[in-house]
Order: sequence, then structure tokens, then C-alpha cells
Amino acid sequence: MKLERPIERFDEIYQIYKESFPDIEQRTTEGQKKVVENPMYRVRVEEEDGRILAFVGYWELNNSFFIEHLATTGKCRNKGYGKKLVKECLEEAQSMGKPVFLEIEPIADNDSMTGRRARFYRRLGFCLNDFPYEQLPLKEGDKPCRLCIMSYGLQVSAQEFEPYKEEIYHIVYGK
Repeated sequence: MKLERPIERFDEIYQIYKESFPDIEQRTTEGQKKVVENPMYRVRVEEEDGRILAFVGYWELNNSFFIEHLATTGKCRNKGYGKKLVKECLEEAQSMGKPVFLEIEPIADNDSMTGRRARFYRRLGFCLNDFPYEQLPLKEGDKPCRLCIMSYGLQVSAQEFEPYKEEIYHIVYGK
């Protein structure tokens, strides 16, 4: 379900966000509230008995969709909620004819979750692109974070991604 006013459910969403992402990939509470209030930011949730179990936070940018966060509560992982939410997001993007991008951590031999995450998105039709990319700092004191870009449907080159990257850096990261 797409939330029309995600700020009204901010505390629930933010709790899942805090539990799901490393500190380097988190904004401050106030920083994330500003994101949720941005008219280009969207949130879809899966809920049960009025409680949010999973959410996807994404940006409907001028030229693309950018999936920034997908998270579920710990006890609800591997139940298909993330898959369902990403598919809804993809359908929305396709209805507008916009490409979809997301960031993932580089696949590391010593961290099985990085490989699982990449396989999850590949099963949904995303392609891992082979060019360097950095997530810009999300809060004061953070440094850029090396990540990888995945694109839905087909791989893109660094040159093809550049205009989308500029828009992501400008709107999502405020640079």
C-alpha cells in the first residue's frame, strides 16, 4: 500500500530503518524526516493488524525512480514482503516509462548478506553495473560510502548513468 502521508507513520518506519541499515547508510532523525516530507519521496508499506512490517522508500525523480531503502522487521524477513513492495514500485515506474536504480553494498566474500542481497534484486530483474560509485555522506561527519548501482532491466555504462547520478546526487543527497 502506498502511503499518501508517510510522515504520519514516521516513527514506525524510522524504527525499522534504524534496525536495518548500518550507521553510515543512515540519516539523523531530523534528516530522514526532511526526506519523508519531500514531495518526490514515496513510501509503500506492508502491514498487518495496523502495524508496518516492511517498507520501501523511493524517489520519483524527474528522469528515473531511485529505490533508496527496502527493509522489513527482523521477524518478518524472507516472507515475500520486500519482493511484493519492489514489484509495486517497478510497476509504478514502468507505467511512467522511467528507469529504476538502486544502490547495494559491494559483494564481499566475508559477508554472505551482500551476495544474498544482490541475488534478491537480480531475481527481480535488476542488473549489477560494473563502474565505481559512491553514496554521498548522509550526515555530518560521514564520508562517502563505496556502493554499487543496480539498474532494472538492463545494464548501463557509467556514461549512460551519469545524468541519473547527477539528479540523484542533487535531489536525494542535496549536493
